[in-house]
Amino acid sequence: MRTGPVLLLAALLLLSAVGPAAAGSDDAWVFAYRPGCHDCDRALPLVESYRSAHPEQPIELLALSFDPATTERFNTLVEQYGARAGVPTLFAGDRAVQGFEEIRAFLAAPPRPTTVSPPNGSTLAPLTPVIVASAGLVDGINPCAFAVLALLLGTLSVTGTRRRALLLGCAYTAGIFLCYLAAGLGIVTAIGIAGIASAFRIGAGIVALLLGLAVLLSVVLPGAPVRVAIPGAGRRAAGRWIASLRNGGPVAAFLLGVGLGLVELPCTGGVYLAILGLLSGGSLPEALPLLVLYNLSFITPLLLIVGAFAMGIGPGRIDAWREERRRLVLALSGALMVGLGLFLLVQAFL
Repeated sequence: MRTGPVLLLAALLLLSAVGPAAAGSDDAWVFAYRPGCHDCDRALPLVESYRSAHPEQPIELLALSFDPATTERFNTLVEQYGARAGVPTLFAGDRAVQGFEEIRAFLAAPPRPTTVSPPNGSTLAPLTPVIVASAGLVDGINPCAFAVLALLLGTLSVTGTRRRALLLGCAYTAGIFLCYLAAGLGIVTAIGIAGIASAFRIGAGIVALLLGLAVLLSVVLPGAPVRVAIPGAGRRAAGRWIASLRNGGPVAAFLLGVGLGLVELPCTGGVYLAILGLLSGGSLPEALPLLVLYNLSFITPLLLIVGAFAMGIGPGRIDAWREERRRLVLALSGALMVGLGLFLLVQAFL
């Protein structure tokens, strides 16, 4: 069994700071939420229940979806309150209460002065840059990515100088980076438009968990019918493209990286899928820095290999090093996918 295509749809869950508090107001409050956002779906019933129990305090529900007018109104409120553009947000009086836990606490007690609150503790609380970068590094040493780069360097070693090989290797890696980054940004945008963050998070958790278990099974039982590899058609296409690069330049190498990035996704995308699941449910501006960090970490091992090759380490030694550590790398990758998948499912059903 081969690991199949795994990238689906995703977006970022945005967690923000709470502005200065104030006493309640007879003016209408505004509850801004995005359908499909996990914390929004949890906070909406609380707001509706509060509105029913306190008819003296009108609360407007502002659903952010396809209507540019609602988005413009939300942005105006964010600027007016000096808040960050995150959901769910309850604009109450002159206070912006952001995040499920903060909204629940605010509605459970009368408004009172307080200090600025830290970001809430939902999906992004454990999603620190260290976790994102670590996941990218583990994904970057995936045997599929290493195998393709070793093949590329072997071809380049007979086509010119080390300097040329270094230039083409860097151009190829840049193509990989932009391919994966564009895929992540496209997924973030699509999930925001479709409003299916909760469903995607569950689906991503299930897929990451199953893929991780399959990878671990291939490590424990080498003879098991589980194979972590680029599909046959993709391998044949990669071989043709790499052979065609012998007389090409940096632009051709860059385009090769883009094409091979797409070919590699079914083999290397399990960890990326889990990270995108953790990012689902929010806005593109918050997703972008983490996606860039993840993909920079992903290409770091590839850049190190290109540098080692330029310093005189032959592609044969690089490929031998990869093969010797294949099971360890697979075990790390599988364990990471299982852990991320379980976390996604726990978060989705809490």
